[in-house]
Amino acid sequence: VEDELPAKARDTAAWLIQGELPYEFRGDRASLPLLPWRTAETRKQLVDLQKDFVERVKQYRAAEERRLMYVAMTRAKHRLLLSGSFWAHQTTPRAPSEFLRECEEKGLIDALPTHPESETPPERESSTERLWPGDPLGSRRAIVERSAEAVREAIRSLPQAPQTPQASQLLSRLERATATPRGVDITIPVRVSASSLERWYLDPEAQRQALRRPLPQKPYAQALRGTLFHRYVEEHFGGTPQYVLGGLDEEREPDDLSMEEWIAAFEASPFSNLTPLAIEQELHLPLAGHLVVCKIDAVFPGAEGPHIVDWKTGAMPADAKDIEAKALQLAAYRAAWAQWTHQPEESVTASFWYAQSSTLLTPERTPFLADLEKIFGEIWR
Repeated sequence: VEDELPAKARDTAAWLIQGELPYEFRGDRASLPLLPWRTAETRKQLVDLQKDFVERVKQYRAAEERRLMYVAMTRAKHRLLLSGSFWAHQTTPRAPSEFLRECEEKGLIDALPTHPESETPPERESSTERLWPGDPLGSRRAIVERSAEAVREAIRSLPQAPQTPQASQLLSRLERATATPRGVDITIPVRVSASSLERWYLDPEAQRQALRRPLPQKPYAQALRGTLFHRYVEEHFGGTPQYVLGGLDEEREPDDLSMEEWIAAFEASPFSNLTPLAIEQELHLPLAGHLVVCKIDAVFPGAEGPHIVDWKTGAMPADAKDIEAKALQLAAYRAAWAQWTHQPEESVTASFWYAQSSTLLTPERTPFLADLEKIFGEIWR
């Protein structure tokens, strides 16, 4: 509605009012309107500059409101609800927002009402306001709460029993919680990425610390170059135009290959001319009470069964322990693919292909699903 989205212009004098930081000292000053007060030689010139500045501030804030509306509208995946009300808590009705009217003019939405049904504000008790979101238990709340209390009472009346596996698990979690800083236990998210299994295996406490205090990750050019290489490979098999952004090779390490060298290595590999069974396939693997999200780069037909290949643009594993940890990601991929295609795990091969050295690495031992359950059931308990 008008004066809400877009918001009603207030304080258009911007930093000229008391207590506001001048735009020249702000980090986003390059995008803000400029008041060239140093160029004024007379008071009239300064007043005229100020009037022009105020007008540009209005335009800037209107553009910011439009940007906000654009961001809100383009986040919808399937459906978008746009709503407004003539009446809220004011004494006069509010007209539809100019953004809604523009959508109406373009034929994107149905015709808007021109006036409210009532010319006076509706009484609160006669309005159609409802609590949202609604009570998930609804009319069943009373009986559910009585049933829950009956279960608690029954538990309290039971004699002291030996510890069950469930009780032992709860006591272990309690002990771990009291040992952590500030006594805060960490709940492992339901969804865990397969690429993080290596880190969970090598240093589970560091992973818990990262969950306890999440910090933004520093963007690395190496990671972006790897993402672009993966996109190139995906587009190669999809037969779509292949675009590779430039300007990143300058930031690579001295021993790293350039993007062009990576692409040349891939095109010379035995995979470039094969027809894959799947590319960038996302599967979910139930594991130790969690869902491991597997984003499989490629699956190719092999002589003895499907061959999963994960493209790597980093360095080769340093030692056997490193290979053992990295193999957990392949193990999750293999188990997820076997479940999805109803094939035995033994018939699926999983490998890393390192673009830096054109090396195919197939670990000598890749754990099966039962092994993963045992490993991460212990780590995540």
